[in-house]
Amino acid sequence: MNRNRIWSIARWEYFQKVRSKGFIISLVLTPLIVVASSVLPMLLADQGPDATLTVGVIDHASVGFLALRDKIAGTERLPDGEPTYLLANYMANGESPDSAAARADRDVLSEKIEGVVVITDSAGVPRATYRSANPSNFRVISSFEKALSSLVVERRLAEAGIDTALYNRISADVDITPVKLSKRGEETTAGFIGTFFSAYAGCFLLMFLVLTTGQSLVRSLVEEKSNRIMELLVGSCTPQELMWGKLIGLSGLGFTQLVVWVVLGLGALIAFAMPPGMEASLMGIYAALPLMMIYIVLGYIFYAAVFIGVGALVTNEQEAQVATSVLVMLLAVPIFFAMGVVQYPDATYVRVLSYIPLFTPSLMMMRAVTKMPAPWEIASTMVLMVAATSFVVWAAGRIFRTAILLYGKRPGFGEIVRWLRAG
Repeated sequence: MNRNRIWSIARWEYFQKVRSKGFIISLVLTPLIVVASSVLPMLLADQGPDATLTVGVIDHASVGFLALRDKIAGTERLPDGEPTYLLANYMANGESPDSAAARADRDVLSEKIEGVVVITDSAGVPRATYRSANPSNFRVISSFEKALSSLVVERRLAEAGIDTALYNRISADVDITPVKLSKRGEETTAGFIGTFFSAYAGCFLLMFLVLTTGQSLVRSLVEEKSNRIMELLVGSCTPQELMWGKLIGLSGLGFTQLVVWVVLGLGALIAFAMPPGMEASLMGIYAALPLMMIYIVLGYIFYAAVFIGVGALVTNEQEAQVATSVLVMLLAVPIFFAMGVVQYPDATYVRVLSYIPLFTPSLMMMRAVTKMPAPWEIASTMVLMVAATSFVVWAAGRIFRTAILLYGKRPGFGEIVRWLRAG
């Protein structure tokens, strides 16, 4: 193979795509979409109502409307100091329970009140239901659950002759601050949220790198084959040189994205206030950064070679879309295990999945951030990835060499196996 031709093809592939409007737009829009689809919903979910909500109360259990109102007012306030909830007593006029319930339901449907809490007595145990046009507002339900539970406990303590103030002092909550230890003697404060997102970061980054550049490569291969440009390219170089040039150019494109996204992320953290838990996430990523970079490089080259082999086999845009969709779903599989990996990084199933090359980079990055695996596991998975990547690159070369000039014919599995066995 001629190295000069390989580098010429790699430079052409790289600069052709890096200068395209689609690449430049995706370079900026992709991190914005990721932030908008993951971070913003959580921030919005944490925000309470921006105005006081009126909630009706129908008390059949004699919990006490005034006591409930005071309990809610003492714990729930808007940022401007106004009460979060304004309670309306639907039993104050002495009307029958059925009449009060019907009136409350009409007020809910006419949007005069947010909802109505109906408290009943079941064998001496208060029960409550929340009737609303929007019963999925878990904040309202949670607030009233806590208030009612507190009132019931206080009433039972009083009936038992126990001082509630003394009970509150005895039953004070104790907060536990998680501290992560390392064998180098380092200690970092990292809760579940910080650990989860730091473990999630590397996996998500690898998926988007492969997703954006791999799909672009497959589409370009299909276009070059359909326009007969591939015949001109193969006429000026060997298929192996063309494949290596495309692989190197694709890798350069992916690492350009990586650098830009890291710079944009750091710039955003400097320009804006760091969210709670982000410092712990950054510390976790920083500690495992060398390992993460190795796994990202190996994983990226592995999947890039797979995309090249797949791109050489498909003959039209529809086949390309189906093939890339399957590969993307395989990339997303480790994300489904993220919750389990963060909690039990040494579980047997996690270790077994770590030795499947399709999942090795993502899972090992998660484990490295959560709890550093044993040195022998790191070494063995790296050897596995090097061997698997070498095999995939070799197989992609054999497939690319034969399939790149096939038009309108979809090779079968047996035929592909014969290509791999051919000298």
